[in-house]
Amino acid sequence: MSKAMQFAQSVLAKEFWTPTPLLKAETISDRLGVDLWLKREDCTPIGSFKLRGALVTVESRIRELTDRGVYVASAGNYGIAIAYACYQQGVPVTVVVPKGATESKVNRIQLCGAEIIQYGDDFDAAKEFAKSLACGASAEFWEDGVVEEMANGAASIGMELTGSGMAWDYVIVPVGNGSLIKGVAQAIKTVSPSTRIIGVVPSGAPAMAYAIRGEVWDPSVLTESVADGLAVRVPILSIVEEIRESINDVWIVDETEILQATRSLFELEQVLSEPSGAAWLPGLVTHQRELASKRVAGIITGAHLKPSIMQNLLALDGLL
Repeated sequence: MSKAMQFAQSVLAKEFWTPTPLLKAETISDRLGVDLWLKREDCTPIGSFKLRGALVTVESRIRELTDRGVYVASAGNYGIAIAYACYQQGVPVTVVVPKGATESKVNRIQLCGAEIIQYGDDFDAAKEFAKSLACGASAEFWEDGVVEEMANGAASIGMELTGSGMAWDYVIVPVGNGSLIKGVAQAIKTVSPSTRIIGVVPSGAPAMAYAIRGEVWDPSVLTESVADGLAVRVPILSIVEEIRESINDVWIVDETEILQATRSLFELEQVLSEPSGAAWLPGLVTHQRELASKRVAGIITGAHLKPSIMQNLLALDGLL
């Protein structure tokens, strides 16, 4: 384990909510013929795995920060996490969110004391604007995916999985900017090289999958995904290279099946996940034969849903 991961683990060991629950998905396991376990990152104080990395980032950088504070761009969960962690240390935060960001996530960011600015039609437009604001204010800009401590915090999920006493055949991870799968893969592969790490990307925002595969994508095409936390239009190529070296495959899942998967998790396992946190389930269904009788961990990355999505779930059939 690297010193950076050891530091992250020491920071998070002080938190009352770690380790997060690891629970057997009994019904889905029976229906698909797999041994499926859910890593419940929706059970953090902010309902998202990103709190891990945010706490590690602030603890690592607090001495360097000025009263100008921190700027970030976020579709929601990253902004909530940074705002929460900075609030505990009295650090001012400005979060730039795209227009149409999930209202519950925006409200939670504000409750954590951050200033909200809405800009752009998607996350990548908001990110470029946040960079320019931070530069103009001579403030810190923390880019999700680039900030190494975010991946180190996410690595603690992998450490908790390998420390559970169970051997994992597959770990399936939703892929946004890449911090989660990068950290989880590095932690697990160190202990269990044979475990297959699979990334999942929605068909409405496939750029990360194309980039990881070394295929061409068009950065001008706007994302259209219900999984807003995975809606990346412009991948960070340096992070893509690191991910490519440490994972076994990346699956593109059908956009239309993500909400059905969200419904199935709620209906069959009583887990109310946001769409980004359920996006791996359609991949598991598609690759059911490959995963038969295997022990699989699926990461429930967060629990923030738009009210409109909750209404839509009631009208949908589940995926299973």
